Amino acid sequence: MAEAARRWAPPVAVAALLALPAAAPAADPPAPAPLALASATLRQDGLRLRLTIRTRGDWAAQALISRPGRSLCLVTFERGRRGYVCATATGHRARLTITGAGGGTRALPATVSRPDLRTLFATFAFAGAGLRVGAVRWVVTSTWTDTGRCAAGCSFRLPARGSNALALHPPVPTGCRARAPWYWTRGPGNRKVVALTFDDGPSRYTHQVLDVLARNRIHGTFFLIGEQVRGNESLVRRELRDGNAVGNHTFTHANVSGGGLQQLVSTQGAIHRAAGYTPCLFRAPYGAVSGTIVGQARGLGLDTIGWDVDPRDWSRPGTDAIYSRIVSAAGRESIILMHDGGGPRDETVAALPRVIATLRHRGYGFVTVPELLGLAPKYG
Repeated sequence: MAEAARRWAPPVAVAALLALPAAAPAADPPAPAPLALASATLRQDGLRLRLTIRTRGDWAAQALISRPGRSLCLVTFERGRRGYVCATATGHRARLTITGAGGGTRALPATVSRPDLRTLFATFAFAGAGLRVGAVRWVVTSTWTDTGRCAAGCSFRLPARGSNALALHPPVPTGCRARAPWYWTRGPGNRKVVALTFDDGPSRYTHQVLDVLARNRIHGTFFLIGEQVRGNESLVRRELRDGNAVGNHTFTHANVSGGGLQQLVSTQGAIHRAAGYTPCLFRAPYGAVSGTIVGQARGLGLDTIGWDVDPRDWSRPGTDAIYSRIVSAAGRESIILMHDGGGPRDETVAALPRVIATLRHRGYGFVTVPELLGLAPKYG
């Protein structure tokens, strides 16, 4: 690693360049130095950053390591810390390294491409570059040495003075990725957690359920009826914004055991239009599951989700009955069925705080169904 750092110009050299903010960049030679900077952009895409650097001259990736004094780096400033994401090469392929405040340099996992000889495009996880949600300042720097006009070294900086601002936001998922075995009634492991799920919304009770979850700082999973999304778009957006998960519960609450592809497709579209989110979860109304509907759901990238705890709250048995049925049956990695729509749900809303308090007292945590099943979120 020390040899690689010596060959691509260490961050110490870049730091010396940054210490001269008032100095104008070195004048381009008549033929632009290969790494003279033309433009640079940095933007967030979910959990990743997309970096594009364009130079005024042509350069090959291998040129970065063929001679000392050559570098091309993104320099970040965050909460008093400085980091260097620099281009280097392995053979003829460009790659990235990261050097943190402690001075250690390591490879940075990234997707790097060169659409032409003047452009570097890279995507990488901002956490991998040592960055956190919040305000970040950044510049791009480069240095070049050769036997001509840049024999003593040429250096460049964008912007020439000051720095660029980037606000890193908590990423909002746009979907999730289903996985085998495609039909689940509880979690796959033995963690002491449960998943609270709510069917038949959105409705006038949904915001009350959301308020209870928010007060307790936990998340649930909501299975939505497609035709009820219109007019309740703000509730769907809040469900996701608060950190909950949403799933598909058909468009009209139909029995789809014999097949219901259009029911699923229409609901996927309604949720996406409302919130820009594409679910990877489906729950069959009435629990009417068959190989046909599980296969159709799988074809749309949906896991079919059942349950192992059912308090039959839809029948309005009373708040105490709903509470006792849940806490007596819940176990490790249970999926608990409740309803936030489909009729009067005041009993469910009233029972929910007691359910949460009791299970929490017993040592249970609360997760969404994607978290329970290990379904990875999608971003962008």
